[in-house]
Amino acid sequence: MKILITGAGGFIGTELTRALLKTGALRDPSGQSRTIDRILVADLHLPRMSDGRLLSVQKDVTDTSLQNEIADWKPDAVFHLAAVLTSAAEREPARALAVNVSALASLIDAVGSRTKPPRVIFPSSIAVFGGKLPDVVGDDLAQHPQTSYGTHKSIAELMLADATRHGLIDGRALRLPIVLVHPGPPTQAVSDRLAAIVRDAAAGKNPVSPLAAATRIPVVSVQTVVRNLIALHDADRAALGDGIAFNQPALTVSMDEIVAATQRTIPGARKLDFSFSSDPALEAIVAGWPKGFLSARADRLGIKPDANFEAIVTHYLNSTAHV
Repeated sequence: MKILITGAGGFIGTELTRALLKTGALRDPSGQSRTIDRILVADLHLPRMSDGRLLSVQKDVTDTSLQNEIADWKPDAVFHLAAVLTSAAEREPARALAVNVSALASLIDAVGSRTKPPRVIFPSSIAVFGGKLPDVVGDDLAQHPQTSYGTHKSIAELMLADATRHGLIDGRALRLPIVLVHPGPPTQAVSDRLAAIVRDAAAGKNPVSPLAAATRIPVVSVQTVVRNLIALHDADRAALGDGIAFNQPALTVSMDEIVAATQRTIPGARKLDFSFSSDPALEAIVAGWPKGFLSARADRLGIKPDANFEAIVTHYLNSTAHV
């Protein structure tokens, strides 16, 4: 079985690559477990991994030559993770549109096949929802994104659904909340600025929250995301029902709850000075997102949230202990 991962050098992509190498198999459309023979990892920057099953291509996802290589390679499954995230998309909307939308159209052209449609697994986003929201948001709420990134993800879901309807691919999307804990180095991504609370505490630095203590956010660990992306790939098409996109059920926590859980979980963290310095621009972005994020359909597929924030911190500590 041949697997393609775009955006493989990113936070989720790196974790997914390791998980697939460790698992060593995925299910095919008949439900049979098949050995992963090769994984083509593509990104501008890739971490060093020593495994004979890996083929590395350091190119931008918008590069025509990369799309040609992918078309020639004919992957059985695709995990399309390449994206320009929220803050960067607001600064460079044209670049974000090229990566988040146009590159997906090219990818569908490259891998689409009516005789052997590959499964295309796509991390969508909580950002497809926006405006006046109910306390809890399920899969089927009307989408009113308030950012370029959210708009692009909403467009991408429609593109995947249409290509699936035409029989070119078997598209599946998992809408992600804030994914933690990014290991660094620091970036201006929303998720990374929140991850810095845990990351700094683990490094013995005094953490500063960029959001007010009472601000509540929906979160998930990167380990849970990876496990659920693989579960979504392996799910029988009939079990998915009519839709192709599902919410990743989230754990909703306030910033002061994050601080308390971090203090309980990281040795020595109680001695640190945790503070709050609310960033109005970040508060505005987060205010437009759902707080409760659930999915009855995902739950039936075994796609679950993290149990508590202590579990997310523990995942981070365990992952950094082996780096």
